[in-house]
Amino acid sequence: MIDPNEQLTPHFKLGEFTCHCCHDVIRDKALELASRLEPVREDVGPIVILSGFRCFHQNILVHGKTFSRHLTGEAADIACQDDATRFLLVTSLLTHGFVRIGIGRDFIHADTSTITGPVIWTYY
Repeated sequence: MIDPNEQLTPHFKLGEFTCHCCHDVIRDKALELASRLEPVREDVGPIVILSGFRCFHQNILVHGKTFSRHLTGEAADIACQDDATRFLLVTSLLTHGFVRIGIGRDFIHADTSTITGPVIWTYY
């Protein structure tokens, strides 16, 4: 049984990384991702996770890529409402070893996958 209130790190709970439709999660991947995001949270302040793990159905609903790292629990989309926050988030993510970053209008995608080299992309 998944406990969405399980504290993974001082600032992140398991429920923040669960699928929006089925509430499933890959716990070890969520723990790794939360641990990697913890120092980013300490740098920039509160972080709102918009999307963590996605099941296949949810990934289709949000028009996710076929090989999205959300499907493996290795990605999080972080809310980002303005340019100054975008700069702080991207700078902190890079500082703390994230090398796969996607920049959207109102979110930043960060993932821990190692299947490709360093890359930053936009969703514009």
